[in-house]
Amino acid sequence: MSKLVEINFNPDTKTLRQFGMIAFVGFGILAALAYYEKFVFSFGLGEARMPVVSTFVALGSIALLFSLVAPRANRILYVGLTVLAFPIGFVLSYVIMGTLFFLIIGPIAVVMRLSGWDAMHRGYDPSAPTYWSAARPARDKESYFHQY
Repeated sequence: MSKLVEINFNPDTKTLRQFGMIAFVGFGILAALAYYEKFVFSFGLGEARMPVVSTFVALGSIALLFSLVAPRANRILYVGLTVLAFPIGFVLSYVIMGTLFFLIIGPIAVVMRLSGWDAMHRGYDPSAPTYWSAARPARDKESYFHQY
């Protein structure tokens, strides 16, 4: 499994209760979008519109009911949706990390190398007696209590 995205197959009661309430809102929004055929449903559902809306409303209502009465019953829906969304999270996490590296960190590194700037002072100096850097002078113990 990916180290960036992990699946919790055994969530605690608090997580399942929160999931039920969030699922109620989320499925309600999906039902409204399906009913008015907006965004993802803009292609038109035709005869399937009301069954799709009813399914979203039923899933949201059941999740809310389970959240209020028996949160552990939400585990099946929680794990099912998590497993369904795992491939999306897996791909997006690596796409985002790759994009950050190649568009931000990589160009900064190239500019630093071309300009000869070495923030860690790793250059080789054969005439240097040592590569140790001088430590900062000792601070008063009271200064640790004053952050700013």
